Amino acid sequence: MRGLRISEFGRPPALADDLPVPEAGEGTTLVRVAAAALGHLDRSVASGTFPHHPPLPYVPCGDGAGRVEDSDRFPRGALVWLRGGGLGIARDGVAAEYAAVPDEAVHLAPEGADPILASCFFSPATSAWISVHDLAGVKEGQRVLVTGAAGAVGSLAVQIAVQAGADVTASVSRKERAQLVPAGVRTLVGEAGGGPYDALIDTVGGPGLPARLDAVEPGGVAVIVGYTAGARVELDLPSRCAHDVDLRFLNMIRRAPQAFALADGLLSRLSAGELTLRTDRYALAAAPVAWEALAAGRAEGRVVLEVADDR
Repeated sequence: MRGLRISEFGRPPALADDLPVPEAGEGTTLVRVAAAALGHLDRSVASGTFPHHPPLPYVPCGDGAGRVEDSDRFPRGALVWLRGGGLGIARDGVAAEYAAVPDEAVHLAPEGADPILASCFFSPATSAWISVHDLAGVKEGQRVLVTGAAGAVGSLAVQIAVQAGADVTASVSRKERAQLVPAGVRTLVGEAGGGPYDALIDTVGGPGLPARLDAVEPGGVAVIVGYTAGARVELDLPSRCAHDVDLRFLNMIRRAPQAFALADGLLSRLSAGELTLRTDRYALAAAPVAWEALAAGRAEGRVVLEVADDR
């Protein structure tokens, strides 16, 4: 079968035509893969510097979707999305025509779900929802700033906050990224200004974070979701104490049960067009190009490798 193979750490995957077709064994389901999502975690594992990785050579990508081919637990032909069970981290991932997946990593998709969205929705959609509703507690009429608003999590956070009735300002890093923000939303380019805001959903971190915290109203909330602009920040603690902004951090590992409980509803809303998740789609053979686009920050949405036509 065709699939991607990582044969050497620190190098992008190569397409292989001679991979063995796996078999469904006890506790595993054989899935004919329709699409696999390629993310920064997959690149980190393939670098060899991540704390965990499968033995070489291995098939990358820990998220995907497809149809059940053989299983003791799931009906043949059912659309399922794939996540968990060490996929792409402790064992082969799903960037191949077939994948043998632990049953606990197989999730039945709701009726009408889009296979491409099913392959890539979980992390950005659940992270955005929990950040907006559970951590920031956004309510109608509140002023909300979302940074990294052109990215997958940021764009969904903007949409979810707007649907909650908030007055949303979207911040993007470059002018050309402004077109990726949902239509009708106030957009700032570069370091965010304006305010004051009742809540900050920050997906970028970096040295500009203190200034963004200053834009939050005393007594407001700042949710730290990511750190694409830098993992280290210097805070002046006396001024932070005096300003009195509630600083909260998103930990999706701890919130995994909640995220899985939200998944069906979010996938249904995405598939129905009530929420939009931009995708950059590549053929499986173009995986090295997709890999480089992701590394260089050129991706305009979730990077998805189309393995088989499931339309």
